[in-house]
Amino acid sequence: MAASNGFHRFSHGHQDLLLSVDYNYYGTRMATASADHKVKVWDRNEKTGQWVVTDVWTAHDAEVIDVKWNGPFVGEHLATIGDDGYLRIWHEDVSEAHNSGRRFKRIYQQLTETGLPYMSLDFKNIGTESYLAVITRDGHLTVCEPDDHDDLSAWRKMWSEPLCKTAPPRTEETAFRVSWHKEKIPAWPAVLAGLDRKSLSLAVAIGNSVKVFRTDKERKFYIAATLEGAKDLVRDVSWANGSMRGFDNIATASKDGFIRIYELHTPGAASLPTSTNGSGSGYDTPQTHTPVSRPARSGIGAGLAGGARGRRDDNAGAPGAVKQDVKLVAQLESHKQTPWRVSWAPMADMLLTTGDDGATRVWKKSIEGKWVEAAEIDAIGGS
Repeated sequence: MAASNGFHRFSHGHQDLLLSVDYNYYGTRMATASADHKVKVWDRNEKTGQWVVTDVWTAHDAEVIDVKWNGPFVGEHLATIGDDGYLRIWHEDVSEAHNSGRRFKRIYQQLTETGLPYMSLDFKNIGTESYLAVITRDGHLTVCEPDDHDDLSAWRKMWSEPLCKTAPPRTEETAFRVSWHKEKIPAWPAVLAGLDRKSLSLAVAIGNSVKVFRTDKERKFYIAATLEGAKDLVRDVSWANGSMRGFDNIATASKDGFIRIYELHTPGAASLPTSTNGSGSGYDTPQTHTPVSRPARSGIGAGLAGGARGRRDDNAGAPGAVKQDVKLVAQLESHKQTPWRVSWAPMADMLLTTGDDGATRVWKKSIEGKWVEAAEIDAIGGS
């Protein structure tokens, strides 16, 4: 392993293509998933900066399509999806030896409902609460939460529904992707407009558009916005942190060759009061609208107990179903061919993208307010 200009280049050691990489909450651990059916977990040596394999095991009986770390609040957990049609959750058993192949135990698995494998997954945490979204290659979305948020070995479905009116042919290329809004609280203008402070927010790439789902005060999902403009499949979507800005940033990568950055704004946000006590904090006001006698919830699933489905009828009104305006702020043509992945830095001040040219590009917002390329990392040529 060699370090150059702050970057590390090393062999991942898998026997086939690397299909997914994910870091833990602190950036000190890394999981890699491969077409060789295996998952590797790496730990970063604080003294040398090198990445060392902690364990490797066969996670699926087919290619491992995606891997994600859960938050660190209830132990070390990974979720994987494979071409065998399974979603699996793994828990680290620290009593097992490193590189024994037994350190990560499978504690849960779920088979796809449609017969087609899952294509994308993502975790969200609100404190110690965990939520999981997963979508199949024919666009069937499932959102789950644990029966007990302290134990991830048993999950229940909050919402499970096909998002396509007509399932795409099996021979047709699809690119369904999911991305949670990871912060605890939504952007403050949306909260002031009536959105529940614990609303879950999920962006789902469906064909050449992205649907933004949120939960209302009755804990049902509804469509808050639709991101349009792509002329071909949206191959990836990423929701940025930064609720304090007062609006949301979402980035997409499309097969049409463009990276797009959208802003989600709450209508009438400029006229909303930012505080009832003069402190200027946008999070003080919503608390005054919540009755003190409101019963506590063990999790968002508790709010679904009275409904047969987890999604609101799009034509039905509901308290807290705040619709949002979409603004396309950047359309970036790069990677010489097709971009494949987009990912925001934790502070949302940088956007990282990869594409068919084998390069990783870093984008930043200039003082003029335009998104420009700040750096290019050539993973193939070594520069």
